[in-house]
Amino acid sequence: MTKWRAGIGLATVVAAGSLLPAVAGAQAPAPAVPAPLPPGVIAPGVSIAGIPVGGATVAAARAAVIQQHVVPRRAPLVVTFRGRNLKIEPVKAGYAAKVDYAVKVAMIYGRTKALPPEGVVDVPLAATVNKKKLRAILNLRAARNNLSAVDAAVSLKGVRPVIRKPRVGVVVDVPKATTQIAAAIVARDRPSYALASRRVAPARTSVGAFVVIDRGNYRLTWYKGKRKLTFPIAVGQPAYPTPTGDFQVIQKQVNPTWFPPSSPWAEGLGPVPPGVSNPLGTRWIGTSAPAIGMHGTPSPSSIGTRASHGCIRMYISDVEKLYPLVDIGTPVFIR
Repeated sequence: MTKWRAGIGLATVVAAGSLLPAVAGAQAPAPAVPAPLPPGVIAPGVSIAGIPVGGATVAAARAAVIQQHVVPRRAPLVVTFRGRNLKIEPVKAGYAAKVDYAVKVAMIYGRTKALPPEGVVDVPLAATVNKKKLRAILNLRAARNNLSAVDAAVSLKGVRPVIRKPRVGVVVDVPKATTQIAAAIVARDRPSYALASRRVAPARTSVGAFVVIDRGNYRLTWYKGKRKLTFPIAVGQPAYPTPTGDFQVIQKQVNPTWFPPSSPWAEGLGPVPPGVSNPLGTRWIGTSAPAIGMHGTPSPSSIGTRASHGCIRMYISDVEKLYPLVDIGTPVFIR
């Protein structure tokens, strides 16, 4: 009985030994080896562009990424310009996402590439936009919606000048907008995007000086800003009327020589040098109307009549006053 009890006690001590500290030289148990991933299934903890795909098959992961990430980016993108909502079609701009490549990368984790220590990883989804196509779309939108700059200009209502004020233009900055919208198509981080734009200054901000010739009232008026000077004139005879139209100053001469035009009425008259008998007086201001200009006259009694061969005659003192007030290119309106 005593020996049998000792055996029982020894067995008990040995069994309990597993609860005691390991004896020096004993080996610790090996860590558990995770079970291999099933073929065609993405490792748990993996996502693509923020979309969880861990545990999904390749087909399911691909479908989830397309539905949740790609499809929303194929929808029209709202852009704003000058208070108007315009739409850009990403598919027409060549938007494409590399879904298959992202799924292929996701499959690597847990197989040939270990997951990070935290056990989660987000695979980026690369996407591209065809900037050439997008630029063409933006050029079309710009052509329809740009506010062009407007130069200052003058027109006539009858013989009354109407001044058009200049206006600064606002246009789509197509190079900047192309880069901006290409990124926006991929990001989709706001409901709409203001198109990059630039201001365009008008080339001409004031009309400067101009001349209005009122044939019916034998009057020439020079304008510049709020200033104006009016002079009496003579105009063309009924047989040689002063032409009407919009012209400009193209020539100026002090003490000009008169060369007769190629016309039957001037045949044989020959050139007339400067002097008191010169039919042009002391100043000649030629216009773009062929052979028509403003000049002085040695016949002051003709002022206020239809006496010339088409030109605008002025008192010599008046044309000398007008001469420095006009430049080459000054508009001349004859009505």
